[in-house]
Amino acid sequence: MSEQQPYLAAPYSALAAVYDRAGYSQASADAVPHYLAYAYALDWAGRRVVDVGCGTGLTTLWLANQGYRVVGVDASPPMLAQAQQNAAETELIGDAPDFVQMDVRRLESPLGEVDLVLAIGGVFNALQSLREMEAAFRQVNQVLDTGRLFIFDLHTIYGLARDMPHTDRIDFDNGQDLSVIVRRAFSFETLAATHHYWIWQRDENGWQRQEEIHIERGFPTQAVLGLLERTGFRTLAVLDPGLEPFDARQDADHERAIFMAQKTG
Repeated sequence: MSEQQPYLAAPYSALAAVYDRAGYSQASADAVPHYLAYAYALDWAGRRVVDVGCGTGLTTLWLANQGYRVVGVDASPPMLAQAQQNAAETELIGDAPDFVQMDVRRLESPLGEVDLVLAIGGVFNALQSLREMEAAFRQVNQVLDTGRLFIFDLHTIYGLARDMPHTDRIDFDNGQDLSVIVRRAFSFETLAATHHYWIWQRDENGWQRQEEIHIERGFPTQAVLGLLERTGFRTLAVLDPGLEPFDARQDADHERAIFMAQKTG
């Protein structure tokens, strides 16, 4: 009989409420303005945006405040609940964006055909096979207008594997009422990284513990480029986090790859 784990929760069900406090959403929120600046340099223009894997909605809300017509989609109800709470607490120039629960492999656009699909923060690393990624890319293609952009990033195999030691690490501790500890492991057989989170929060009853296990899959950059071409995209650029050109044949040198792709038809 397997050992019961009474503290183990579904991915993001406990982490959602502390995701922003622990700083997990900040890197994506900081990156998006730079990605958009690069897109404008590629002569992109548009206002209708789908933010895939929007999480707690920080990027979606920033886009809304820049005048974009945007909808945030995510598969996790707790993350979307936190996004709605963030929207209620954020001063917005116009209407609050919609947040919709949706699996990226069955993506649809409440806005009709859009000018940009964003998937930032390793959204597609949550998929467990190239077949699933191909299905997701085909759905992205369906919601984009012809000639418009698909911008996403991925943790490379190297980026996932570099945290291989099976040791616990404090990811966040505010010294008062929240501590997040993570154990990361990587399998070279499956190219999958396992992240085991221990979330400790203190309330009037003392310290409360919850656990989550997340799995991220690594994919060869060349294979991702092949899928983009197969699903109706032309790759305009592959970049490293500094927005410098990324040689797909040398993805062992980079922890993350940013893809700028254009729907061809």
